[in-house]
Amino acid sequence: LQAAVGLPVDRNIPVIGFICRLEEQKGSDILVAAISKFIGMNVQIIILGTGKKRFEQQIEKLEVLYPDKARGVAKFDVVMAHMITAGADFMLIPSRFEPCGLIQLHAMRYGT
Repeated sequence: LQAAVGLPVDRNIPVIGFICRLEEQKGSDILVAAISKFIGMNVQIIILGTGKKRFEQQIEKLEVLYPDKARGVAKFDVVMAHMITAGADFMLIPSRFEPCGLIQLHAMRYGT
């Protein structure tokens, strides 16, 4: 997964995944605010999703700010979603409201 998105490959660095529509309901604003608080730790984050342009632009800026720690993919790619779900150590789900919550069910199924 790390190699597939262009992050340095290191099995000792935990990878955090975030797969969602980029909007407030899904907690995209919470994610953007929180990243600066944990990105200094020994972690990497991979964000996959589309939605509001301001969130898409913010996740694209993460790569510039944290080139060895963050990747933002502002599109939906089913294969990449499966790769993130299977390869991430943690799945971040900061949703304010989740009527069904499929992403966490998929993550549990994959063991993420």
